[in-house]
Amino acid sequence: MSSDLVALVRRRPDVHAVADGMIAMGEPLELRGGEPEPTLMYDAEGRLLVSIEDAVQVSAQSEVRRLLGAEFADRVTAPVWWVDIRAVADLPDATRVARRFADSLVHWAGGIVYPDGASEAPARSWRASDQGGGSAGAPGQDGAAYQGGVIGG
Repeated sequence: MSSDLVALVRRRPDVHAVADGMIAMGEPLELRGGEPEPTLMYDAEGRLLVSIEDAVQVSAQSEVRRLLGAEFADRVTAPVWWVDIRAVADLPDATRVARRFADSLVHWAGGIVYPDGASEAPARSWRASDQGGGSAGAPGQDGAAYQGGVIGG
């Protein structure tokens, strides 16, 4: 059985940029696939470690609540981008790589990882604040800025 994580992020994530960053920081990975197919991460021996599904925007808070439960949904404000990250079960390093990817994704785009709900500091990317479709008003008005544990709140 695979180990599944869900990253809920504030802006449409650039999966390849985050994975490329991991590789640049010394993670021995090879990327294959991508839109519209899942992005696949392989180890140096060519074994599949992690599958990353394309991001899907979730606009309804009720969908987050239905899929992840009320307690977790109360910590997230829709709209968010939902990214499924699956680690292969029979390779111990796969879970570590999947967790590192999920944590890196929310670090740069602002967000939270399910199931443990550990939220990150505000988004580290300058691009995170120019997403959200609204005018450049006060932080939180257009939902573009990530604020202390609540996405878009």
